[in-house]
Amino acid sequence: MSDEFEEIGPLGCQVAFNIVTKEDGRQSYQVSFRLVSDLPARVIRVIAVYAFHGEPVGPALLGGAGQLSSPPPFPGCFPVWIACDSEGQFGHQCPVCNGYWRSGPYPSVCPYCAIVEQPHRFLSESQRRYVRHYCKVLSTALESVEDDEVVIDMDEVAEVVSKEGGKPTFYMSEQSQQQKFNCVACGEFNDILGRFGYCSSCGTRNDLALFEGQTVLTIRERLNSSGSPENCVRDGVASFESFIGQYAKQLAREVPMTERRRKRLSKQRFHNLGEVKTIFEDWFDIDIFADTKEDERRFVDRMFHRRHVYEHNGGEADQKYIDDSGDTTVRLKQHLCETLQDVHKLLSLLVKMARNIHNAFHELLPPIPEPIKAFEDKKAQMEKHQSAS
Repeated sequence: MSDEFEEIGPLGCQVAFNIVTKEDGRQSYQVSFRLVSDLPARVIRVIAVYAFHGEPVGPALLGGAGQLSSPPPFPGCFPVWIACDSEGQFGHQCPVCNGYWRSGPYPSVCPYCAIVEQPHRFLSESQRRYVRHYCKVLSTALESVEDDEVVIDMDEVAEVVSKEGGKPTFYMSEQSQQQKFNCVACGEFNDILGRFGYCSSCGTRNDLALFEGQTVLTIRERLNSSGSPENCVRDGVASFESFIGQYAKQLAREVPMTERRRKRLSKQRFHNLGEVKTIFEDWFDIDIFADTKEDERRFVDRMFHRRHVYEHNGGEADQKYIDDSGDTTVRLKQHLCETLQDVHKLLSLLVKMARNIHNAFHELLPPIPEPIKAFEDKKAQMEKHQSAS
């Protein structure tokens, strides 16, 4: 995509420290957050310890802009305001796998390695540089400024960067990634590297939504627009095999198992549907054929074998296909053909099987329920409001 890995600048804003000297000579300060642009704005606060070079150590309850800062939990730490980027999102970086992504302000899950952490542990590198600068400016002001205002102007910094090309160490910018999606379970926006991953808010994987809402839909549209039914069978089965592989890799990483099984899940393909059924059912109690009839299972199995013929044998049935599939309706060297009805049937069954895998996977590795419930409550309120109006 044209917007992959593009820099996303900071929100036009100012953070102002109003330094006040009390009667006993002690310094205090008031923080105000000011917008200087019409872009969508969201802010968070974290607690950072200046004595440890502005290291974030926890979240801070967010009060309104212009309010007095709450007392720090111990000396030498400050509550730090962090604004979103110019698109209203926040960059994040995993402390375990170092993966980078963008989402809303409060992630709980790394979309790549699925580690669960507090949001302040997922600050991006540019945010951490900004936090260190913030702490330094405020600490210096408290030591040297009397009854005056000290401002960090991110809009002014952005202008300097655009004109001169240089970036101060605290310049806070983020970077667009490759797959932008709103989680179907909790509604959170995510912008991740690659295509597949976990929602950073609730931990629901996006594979099913992409398979059902993009891949299968695209194949159906191609099929209905005079696309080759045989090619659609090949692409549908191949996409489902890739879908299986994504969940297999996650199971290999997240579930304790022998090294032999781990290698089978993470390094080998899933051409043989019978073997796939055995592995998922015997190892994880995942029934990929749940709620499907026996004749539907045989049909899907035959289509898996036909995929191999279309991909590697020019569409002509060979003895291996006849033996493996048990298809007695074709002759050796016969060119196989598909009907639109059969291909649509195959795609519907692949979606059902994909749902079975996805739902059972999240029984083993449950998503975080709170953001999902909040999203469902919000949708219910919107539906109630719409029906009332």
